[in-house]
Amino acid sequence: MTEESNHKAKLEVCRYSHLSYRKSLVSAAGGNVSCRGKGSILITAGGRSLRDISIKDIIEVDMEGRPVSKDNSCKPSKELWLHLNIYRAREDVNAVIHVHPVYATALTAGGSPIPMATVSSRLKLGKVPLVACADPGSEKLSNMVYETASRTDKSIKALILCEHGLITFSNDLEDCFNTAELVEETAKIACISKCIENI
Repeated sequence: MTEESNHKAKLEVCRYSHLSYRKSLVSAAGGNVSCRGKGSILITAGGRSLRDISIKDIIEVDMEGRPVSKDNSCKPSKELWLHLNIYRAREDVNAVIHVHPVYATALTAGGSPIPMATVSSRLKLGKVPLVACADPGSEKLSNMVYETASRTDKSIKALILCEHGLITFSNDLEDCFNTAELVEETAKIACISKCIENI
């Protein structure tokens, strides 16, 4: 990755970090965003709100999770291995967004997948597999994500992390973000539909 392309990629990570916060897909210092470089990954720093992410808050690591540059004192997100395992499982993936959307998280907390309640969700998402509950940042969670991403069809672009949130992955950050928005909209419609049925 050249210095110019590296800079552009960091700007994209910043852009979609800010959008994720502004669209209420994440709050406080939750969530993380990454993209693939040439032999490396650019990922948001841990302990930073996506609201405030700047270029200096983006860390470049190799596929073993080691920092490429010693110049940055920030540490990568604790969910680094969640991202690395998606990239390992899916060579077609160049971008990953992990967020905590309220409706999608609430609707699946009991272990049931999101109902594909709209035509758009059925056409564009197909399904969103559910990964069992595990502690954030844990090896168990990242391993389960790897196993699920490895065995699912390549049309799958999102996984729900039970009681924890959503991870979307695709060729670029724009598609990841659009998928995250669609998953949350679908979950919201499903929740509203359930409420209407109970009136």
